[in-house]
Parts: sequence; C-alpha cells; structure tokens
Amino acid sequence: MLRLEDYEKVIEKCSHCSYCQATCPSFLAEMSESMVAKNRLLLIKESVMHDNMPISKRTREILDTCLLCTNCTQTCSSKVPIDEIIISARIKMRKKGVSGLKQMVVGKMLTQRGLTGVLGKAGSMAQKLGIATNEIPALASKSFDKMYSGTITPTGEVKKRVAYFVGCGTNFIFPDTGEAVVKVLNHNGIEVIIPAGQVCCGIPSISEGDLDSSQTMVETNINLFADLDVDAIVTDCTSCGMMFKEKASKCFPDDHPLQQKIAQFNEKLYEVTEYLQNEGLTVKPGSLDIKWSYHVPCHRGWSPTVKDAPRNLLAQIPNAQLEELDNPEQCCGGAGTYFMEHRELAEKIRASRLEDINNTQGDKLATQCPVCRFYLGFQVKDREVTHPIKILAESYGL
Repeated sequence: MLRLEDYEKVIEKCSHCSYCQATCPSFLAEMSESMVAKNRLLLIKESVMHDNMPISKRTREILDTCLLCTNCTQTCSSKVPIDEIIISARIKMRKKGVSGLKQMVVGKMLTQRGLTGVLGKAGSMAQKLGIATNEIPALASKSFDKMYSGTITPTGEVKKRVAYFVGCGTNFIFPDTGEAVVKVLNHNGIEVIIPAGQVCCGIPSISEGDLDSSQTMVETNINLFADLDVDAIVTDCTSCGMMFKEKASKCFPDDHPLQQKIAQFNEKLYEVTEYLQNEGLTVKPGSLDIKWSYHVPCHRGWSPTVKDAPRNLLAQIPNAQLEELDNPEQCCGGAGTYFMEHRELAEKIRASRLEDINNTQGDKLATQCPVCRFYLGFQVKDREVTHPIKILAESYGL
C-alpha cells in the first residue's frame, strides 16, 4: 500500500548517482538541484517521514513541482519507485493538513469525475488561486458516454470481445477518439462492451495525495468490469493504463478483497493500439498519403509494447510515413492538472518540447495521452494533434 513508512528502506537504495536528472522535466527546465530525485527523496525522508525538518512552503513547492512523469523511475538503475514515494509523501502531507491551498482545491475538484471536474469548475475561484485557465480545453458538446454504451456488435462475424474503459479525457474532451476506438475494433470483427457508470481511473486524485477518492474510483471501476466475459480490456489512455496496472493495487492493503479482482482486470488490460498490434489487423488499412510524428506519452512504462505499438500498427498503412522526433519520449509539461497548477514551469517544459516538434514537417502529431494532445495542441497549429487510433480509422474510411 502507498504508506510512506513502508518506503524508508527503499529510499536508501538511491545511490545518488543523478543519472535520472537527464530525464527530469522540472530539473531540465529550472536547472535546480532541489528538483533532482535524490534531493526530493532526502527532503521527504527528513521532513515528511521523520519530522526532522518543518514542511515549509519551499518543501511543498519542491515536492509539488514533480510532474509524476515516472521518467526517473523508469531510468533508475536501483529500481527505486520514486513516483510512488512522492505520491505517498503527498498522501501523508494531505492527512497532516499541510498540503497547499491550491492543491486542496484542485484535489476537491478532482472528485467530480477526475480531470474534467477541474475543467468544468475552473472559474473565478481557480483564477484567484493562480490556477491557469487561459488554456483550458473546451468540453465536448456531447460526451462519449452519451453517444455509446452497452454492447456494440460488428456487422459480420464476431472474432473477439473486449471491454472498453473510457477515460475522462476521451469521455468529455475527445469523444472522437472513443468513436474511432469502437469503429476500428468493430471493423476488425471485435465486439465492444462499454459498461455504464464508469468513473475516473483515479490517477489525478492520487497524484494530489487524495487516497480516499482514488480508492473509491478504483473500486467502482474494477467492480464494473469484474464479471464481464471478455477476451481483453482496452483503454486509449496510457495514464489510465498506468493507474490500473501500477497503482490500483497499491491503493489498498495486500489482503484487501479487491486485490484479486484488480489482478484479474490487469491480466486482460491493454492500450488499444497495443491490443490491435498484438492481435493483428484482420482488415488491411487503406492508403493514406500523410507524414506523421509520434509524441510518446510519459506514462508508458506499464507495458513494454505501449510505446512501439502505434509505430508498428500505423506502419501497415500504405503511404503513411513516420517522421521521428529527435527525442520522442520528452515530456510536454501537461501532466494532468500540472499545467494549471504550475503554469510557468509547465510552459518552459512545453517550449522545449515544441522545439523538437517544430523541427519536423508533418501532417499529424500522434499521442495516446489526452492531456498531451490538448496541451501540445494549444501551440501546435501547423498540423493536427490526434490519437494514433484516429489515423488508423481514417485509413479505413471510418
């Protein structure tokens, strides 16, 4: 479980090599040693864990400016789960009542259907607290769950059955992604089941240290999918996938009755392009004369094939050319609600990302993260920022 005390010996495994600093977006933007993982861990140990130092405004700032991108965790040769330790510290700080006011307000908003709870309520109070609202994505006029629910069966032979977990970004901001998921799966003979009553996966809340809300969300979703007779469960959002695969079980004690259901859920869970690549397309894509680039989401480490699935899948589209970015795995700075809470730092991180993107000339920029999609999309105007599944749908004429 995400109890800070359980990580004390794990923190000692950090060798202070600083190898991870080359992948840390906040360090690279500020060039501040305080933001390197080794120093964040030391600060957590001395101030949050052992109370040897006060949890000052500066302490909260150093811990809050971590994007939880997991790049340091993925880089660490000692396998220290740095992101989990920072989450655990935020949980403890919240319980102590020492979280910043801004974080408390955003955390409260997140209980309203995750990220979109923030977007829907980002009004005068958010502005007074300094939360950026000048780059807020518009909510779709009709959410995905009002367009699709229940069982959607292909017209021909049903070859497979999958359940679809629809994240907040797709449901409220990009229902076009969800529509493409359903149509592409159906086009390849796959029946799609969309359970009603899905809620946020819980990653935004747990990132703010709100363990209670995340537990409720995980329990709701896992129980919805628990008894479905399906071959797989798919999601189009890599952050949702990471929440279920890496964080959901750690929201509860090891002996909690939900643990078995979580394990069974995760045995069947795939990102949708990963699932299609693994299963193989039964219908050959049509020609699409485009050049596209790929922004790999930070939350990719939960599966070894997530980051390459779009490349391999879209390589099957005749005439679709991939123009690789120099650093395809560089963070964009969006990070859930981070771009609102830490606007200036997020914009620095994004500016660096945009330099790489602007060095390419393509028709589309693809990514599996809805936050990356809208946060980059605010500035990328010379091409469409989209989900890889939408490119595949376009090749099918769907």
